[in-house]
Amino acid sequence: MNFFNNQAPRAGKTIIQALLAATLSIGSVAHAGVLDFEGKPQTFDGKPQSAFVTSNKPIAIGDYWMEAYGGELEGDLVGAFVNGSEPETCMTGNCPVNNASHYYTGLDNGYFYFGRNDNTSFRLDGLNASFVGAGQESFPDMAGMLVLQGFDAKGEELGPMVRLGLAGPNDGQFSFEHFNLGKLNDYYSFVLVFGLECDDTGKCFRGGMANFAIDDISTIPEPGSLALFGLGLAGLGLAGRRRRVR
Repeated sequence: MNFFNNQAPRAGKTIIQALLAATLSIGSVAHAGVLDFEGKPQTFDGKPQSAFVTSNKPIAIGDYWMEAYGGELEGDLVGAFVNGSEPETCMTGNCPVNNASHYYTGLDNGYFYFGRNDNTSFRLDGLNASFVGAGQESFPDMAGMLVLQGFDAKGEELGPMVRLGLAGPNDGQFSFEHFNLGKLNDYYSFVLVFGLECDDTGKCFRGGMANFAIDDISTIPEPGSLALFGLGLAGLGLAGRRRRVR
């Protein structure tokens, strides 16, 4: 099942931003970290990012960058940052209930890429995720699926596509579940994250209700990975290749 065609994360000025960040960290080694969405997101021109995420707008959050896609046009709403302690910030009204921190939701078939600001390679160690309802009358036991695909510095798919089943609601409420990804051995330059919705037969597909919530994506750096080395490869690869999910 192939969800990809040629379209890419991180265009022109985003790569320039990465150049600047890596230049400042020459000779430094990346550290383990967590993309927990608790920092104050910013656009790459230094402006505060609103809670609403639109297509093809690079965002910096803590030690990571992310760039979301989806919709028909650039600027379409494709995601949102949710404050779990304020349920009214959930746009669909059917977000997971067991997380009082900030997290990210992919909406209206939205998906995103993420990587480290210093451009060092990393492997995935774990994450928390949930399906997000969008007004459906009922849900199967496996309401959806979260899919992750890693890429190398040249923009080529690296390793297998990871599929994580997202449970249906319990007593009408969704909950975050922790997924341990420590068995994954590949070191990525960036990772694509998108959702599928599933039917009663167990078939999962991309549709307008394939919403998901994600939080606490933990990453472990490649041993001895230097920012300048990662930057050089990324500058050669990402500038010429773009990928997009249908």
